[in-house]
Order: sequence, then structure tokens, then C-alpha cells
Amino acid sequence: MNHIVKKSTMALLAASLFIAPHTVTYAQSSSPEEVVRIWEGAYGLSVSVDKVHTILAGKKDANFVTTVDIEELVPGTFLPGREITFSLPKGIKSESKINVSHNSDLKIETTTGKITITVPHDRQEQKYRLQATMRLTARVDKKGEMKASIKGDGITAHDILIAKVDPTSRIEAAAKPESVSLLLGKQQQAAPDLLFTEEIKGAFRKEGNADISFYLPHEGMYFSAPPTVDVIQGDLEIDPYSVQVLDNRTGEHENVITFKIKKESTKPSVIRVSNIKITTNRMIADGIYNLTVLGDALSHISLLDDSKSKQFPRVSQFPYVYVNYQNKSEMKRSEISLMPGSLNYYEGKTEKKMSAPSYIKQNRIYVPVDFFIDTLGLHESHVLWSESDRVLTLLKNSTIIQLQMDNNMARLNRVDIPLSAGIEKRDGKIMVPLTDMAALVGMKTKWDAATGRIILNHS
Repeated sequence: MNHIVKKSTMALLAASLFIAPHTVTYAQSSSPEEVVRIWEGAYGLSVSVDKVHTILAGKKDANFVTTVDIEELVPGTFLPGREITFSLPKGIKSESKINVSHNSDLKIETTTGKITITVPHDRQEQKYRLQATMRLTARVDKKGEMKASIKGDGITAHDILIAKVDPTSRIEAAAKPESVSLLLGKQQQAAPDLLFTEEIKGAFRKEGNADISFYLPHEGMYFSAPPTVDVIQGDLEIDPYSVQVLDNRTGEHENVITFKIKKESTKPSVIRVSNIKITTNRMIADGIYNLTVLGDALSHISLLDDSKSKQFPRVSQFPYVYVNYQNKSEMKRSEISLMPGSLNYYEGKTEKKMSAPSYIKQNRIYVPVDFFIDTLGLHESHVLWSESDRVLTLLKNSTIIQLQMDNNMARLNRVDIPLSAGIEKRDGKIMVPLTDMAALVGMKTKWDAATGRIILNHS
């Protein structure tokens, strides 16, 4: 029968697990001084982590040293002539080769992400014990709990919490792949914008080549021309002469778009890549295709070895464009109507709900900004709010719209446009004057006196 022992110790044990042959067991402590033990079967193995550090993605911290103890609880758990491996999760690496100390006849081999333990055929030790130390770093696209794994002959594979990662940036497309359908054999087709968002200052670094690059990992699909790269929030600077398409054909891609960081940010910044054009041939299949992002500016070079390609190590990959051989005409968008003071509105005959009710102030109707996210079919990342500058930024196709609190001027790309009313914050929601905002995004509004409703139509 299994039995559980739970106790506190003065040792810094953040997590411990015990594995018996053919049995998966698990234990994880809730604090560095608490140990939970689970025993089962005749043999057992202990793996413990001294402290589960919280690290920043893409950042090095020399103060965080993680110690892992691996120990037989019962002699003979390590089978003679067999191998046991302890592996860090993908995207988590030790800054240098993992250091392992032991006083035994075990053969130990290490890399920045793995420990391989080979047990001699004529093992002499009564009970094996080894200790590994490492300074962990996380790839820029990683976040959340990271678990290492241990497995081997006679030892059931299992995971153990090794670190927690806080994100430092987001890399994403500004629209879902299905919203942009590429056709076969067509040149210069518009693709979704890309947003590179810093969660902390200096997340994108002027390091190594200081580049951010991306490509479509499929032959027969390639970028047609250099895009537009702008910093739409913060003080990071891009080298304008570095934006280019590299005709570097490999088995993974046709070409690569790249640009470089000129100056790191002192406050979190957002890079927008727009006017991306893609050309396709007639041989590729229908479906969704991924975009691969990489570059020295995004993460430490030592962390970029998960890809099979040494020349272009991958940092992040996500669904980007959809290919459809049929040339479908654009569907007519439905009329939108809303009643002032109501939380609900209608798109055609479909009832929808805003995050906050509209209201009237000084003869102006205000709606939450997310109303326009939905009605325009935008991604949430199309709308940015800077608390320090009190500036709202909305991205629509190749248009950048910026509005500032307590300011009755809007900036449409680089042109200032007067507004009848400014934006404001109510109950934590950014509220915008409906008529002014509709005009900025290319929608027409009218008042239906018979029903008392506001009608909006796409231009």
C-alpha cells in the first residue's frame, strides 16, 4: 500500500519526486522548505530542486543558481549498463554546460540542456547520488511553469518543476490567419501586420547582429518587397536602412525579411511591421502556413539552438496566413445599430454586447473602444493603450490612429485632425466619441429618428 509522508525541513527543497520502476509518482512542494514524499514499490529515485526561481524570458541573471539533487533511495534503482537522462524543457537552457559533482563510478555527460548518466555494468556503489548546478535562461517566447524530465531504463519518465518564466515580450500577428486568404499564383498579396510588443523596457536588444528576422517556412511562398517598420509606442529606435528582404533560399524558406535595432528602449515599446506583401506559386496546397521569427535582438544566441537550422535558429513560430485556391468575393458587411445607453448592439440581425454601455455626454455618444475592435474585425492587439502617455493607438490596415486623453486632436498617420470631443476613461474602460471614431476608421454614421438608434455602415 502506498503511504505519504509530508514534513517541513530546513533544506532548500522546492520540489521532490520519487519514481519506482513501472510506476509514475509525483510530488511538488508549495514552498522551498516543504517536502512531499510518495513511495511505491521496492525501488525509488529522488529528484529535488533547491529553489524554483522566477526568471525573465530572454534575460540572463547571474544571481539565480538552480541546484538539482538526483539520488537513489534504494540501491539498485539505477540498472547496471543502462542510461538515465535529465533534460531541461525546450527553450530553457543553462548558460554554460550543466555542472555535475559526484564521487562514484558513474559516467556523466552534460550539455546546456541535458545530463546523461551511464551506469557501469559492474556497478560498485551501494547508493548513487549526484548534484547538478546550473544558471537557467529562458527563450524570449517562453512563459509560465517549465518542467524538466527524467527517464531511463527501469525508471518511468516523469517531470519536475525547474523554473517559472515571466514574459518580457509578445510576438504576434495582428489578425487571425483565416481573415487573410492568399490565392495561388498571385503576386503582391497583402498579409497581416506583425506586432512586436515589449512587456519590459529593453526586451529587444542591440545584441549580436541586433536583428529581428522572419520567414515563411515553405517553398513556393515568399515576400515580394520590404515592409514598413515603425515604432508606434515607446522610444525604441529601428535602423531604417536595415529593413530589407534577403534572397536566402534554403530548404526551409525562399527569403527572409530582416531589420535591426538601432537603440534599445528605456520604456516598453511596440514595433509594427506593416505593408507585408506575399507572392505564391500555383503548386502549394490549401491550408494555414506558419511564420517563423528569429534574431539576436530577441533572445540570447546561446538559447537559439532548438532549430535544426544553425544559420537561422528559431525563436517563435505561429500560424500566419491561409491559402485558398478559390477567389471568393468579399462578403458584404452587415449594418450595425445601437441604442444610446444600452450595453447591447446589433450587427445585422445578430445581437452583440459591448464591455460597457454607451452613454451621452455633452450631446456626444461614447462607446468603449472594444466596440470598434469587434465591428472592424480587428485583433485585440490592434488597440494599444499607454498609461504613462495616456495615448490610445488603433491600427487598421496601413493606418495608425492615435488619440490622447484631454486632447481634442487625433493623429491619423502623421496628420492632425480635430475632434468634436476627446477620449476619456470611465470605470477603467477607455471610452471614445462614436461619431469621431467612426469617421477616423472609415465608417459612416446616421441617426434613425424613428427608432432612436445610431446606424453605422462600412464605407
